[in-house]
Amino acid sequence: MKFIITTILLAFSVAFPVLGAEETTIKNAGFVPSNIWYSKSPFFAGEKIRIYTVIFNGSAYDIVGSLEFLDNGIPLGKTDFSVSGGGRVRDVWADWVVTEGKHTITARIAEVSSIGRDGKKRPIVLENTETGKSELVIDLDTDADGVGNTNDADDDNDGVSDVDEVRKGTDPLKKDTDGNGVSDKEEIELAEKRAMAEKNATTTLLAPKGSIAGTLEKVEDAIPEPVKTGAVLGVNTIEQFRVGEGYQFRLAKEEKAREIASIKASEAATSTSKQNIQGATDRMLNAAEKPFAYVLFAIFAVLQYMFEWQILFYGFISYVVYRVIKWVIRRGQNR
Repeated sequence: MKFIITTILLAFSVAFPVLGAEETTIKNAGFVPSNIWYSKSPFFAGEKIRIYTVIFNGSAYDIVGSLEFLDNGIPLGKTDFSVSGGGRVRDVWADWVVTEGKHTITARIAEVSSIGRDGKKRPIVLENTETGKSELVIDLDTDADGVGNTNDADDDNDGVSDVDEVRKGTDPLKKDTDGNGVSDKEEIELAEKRAMAEKNATTTLLAPKGSIAGTLEKVEDAIPEPVKTGAVLGVNTIEQFRVGEGYQFRLAKEEKAREIASIKASEAATSTSKQNIQGATDRMLNAAEKPFAYVLFAIFAVLQYMFEWQILFYGFISYVVYRVIKWVIRRGQNR
């Protein structure tokens, strides 16, 4: 009887895992994508990491040679290797100081020779001399909290969100924008307190009857409090959207600028390299990507300009609202 109960419990434990148990996703492990991997993941601009690949030798000969890693077609340096025959493998690596932007990491065997039984080297040609492409988008991590700036709501970790810093005119990548020893958060809080004190001081003074200020006060007092609260909340929401999207368009424009610079560097590298099929393919890809990169850069620049300038943003919104209202009125009249 005890054996039967134990068997049933074991079957249920296999069929139905413990509730609430979560599987952890581990990056940089398992099968090697493109035969390229890294000493850590994720990593950010400014870090020094190690790039790895592996060389397999299933022949009957021992081979020696040199391998080079490339970043966007630009060599990062050569590494010598030797692999014994008979199905042996050897991992090869190179150190890399990471920069921000898009990267395509590859590796290729530049020179290779076999070693005969007499110990002499003989140049040979391998059938497979290049790895696949490992494509990366490297982000900055200004506050070193393990979250890239693109996904970090507070890049400098000063307690003020990036959107609020852009709105207040401080640098979202510096805790102390003006370098006066007072953090941006403290300066913003002091400025808000001063503004509130000035507002309270001016509202305590009675505006003369019949004046513009007095009339505005009467109108404001006549508006129900829920209506005023809703209006302020709506305006703040729109303003937060405007500032936030403007900041995102600025980041996207800067990313495209780095991509264009990378394409230019790759063009310069392929133009000076050997005239092989891979070099011709890279030049064709660059020629196809470059116009789109310039077009997207121009679009992001225009959108950034429109969102960061209030008069342009609200002017465009007002025009759209006007056109919609006019269209609705015209539709109503035609019925």
